[in-house]
Amino acid sequence: MKADILRLLLQSHANGDETSFRKAALQLAASESAAGHVRVAEDIRAIIAKLPATSVRRTGPVVDIAAPRGELADVLEGGHRDERLRDIVLRAEVRDLLLRVLSENRSRGRLERFGVSPRRRLLFHGAPGCGKTLAAAVLAGEMGLPLMTVRFDALFSRFLGATAVQLRAIFAEMPRRPGVYLFDEFDSVAKARGDSQDVGEMNRVVTAFLQLVDADASGSILVAATNHVELLDRAVFRRFDVIVPFDKPSREQLVALLQLRLGTLGLDEQQAQRLAGSAEGWSFADVARACDDAVRTMALDDRERISERDVVAALAELKRRELPTRN
Repeated sequence: MKADILRLLLQSHANGDETSFRKAALQLAASESAAGHVRVAEDIRAIIAKLPATSVRRTGPVVDIAAPRGELADVLEGGHRDERLRDIVLRAEVRDLLLRVLSENRSRGRLERFGVSPRRRLLFHGAPGCGKTLAAAVLAGEMGLPLMTVRFDALFSRFLGATAVQLRAIFAEMPRRPGVYLFDEFDSVAKARGDSQDVGEMNRVVTAFLQLVDADASGSILVAATNHVELLDRAVFRRFDVIVPFDKPSREQLVALLQLRLGTLGLDEQQAQRLAGSAEGWSFADVARACDDAVRTMALDDRERISERDVVAALAELKRRELPTRN
């Protein structure tokens, strides 16, 4: 794995590809941290932070070493992410909790000297579109780790016992390829045992998952996300270090999101306050989509600044098309 990182470092440097160079350097830092070389990892991250911004010049394709290969390519997808905490709107207590998790995982060696480990098993739950997947991407981006998302359509097999085998392969990869491993729609794999709707195979999958989590000693971060926390097997909750609720945004959070997405295009706070009133009860994802639609209108009109009218029209159109049909 380290040889692959060094090859990518040299290749990206030769191509003048600053983005790939930084990602490879951060992956090297993550690899050193996972190996217990925390001081080396911190030194690498400090050097990266001091690198000057340079123009990007690409002379050929650069392969992301984080992309899964071989048999795992069918059940895992992902790579490095650029999202940071500045790119997400969170409740203050959730932001503080994620900051603490980041701090603990960056200081793994320091904690282990006192016989404790960083919290790295997180359960995100809440309504769709409220930031669970984005928060996992932010953790990956902040840690300089790839985000590896489990593809449940490929994970579940019609062959008896094959799903548990696939799960074992994923957990075997976690120490070899440090990353943030995202089990989205987690209720699909950890549904309560004994459900009359399920066959014995699903019970075996849940049992296998619990055993694999208990045995996992990697440095990777495991994030499980679900819209239906009430469906999870009760034994699952004890396996997670942190359980984080993601609620629908408050009006203040909607204002923050509108300014985050459109502030650089001229939307001021008073306009955001008025627009947030039209979107109360919506998810972050819905409002973000409306923002993108408003930007498209601005661009097609050959303008450089967004108008409040653009956003009002986008919100109304999205509500007309989709929101009335939602539960």
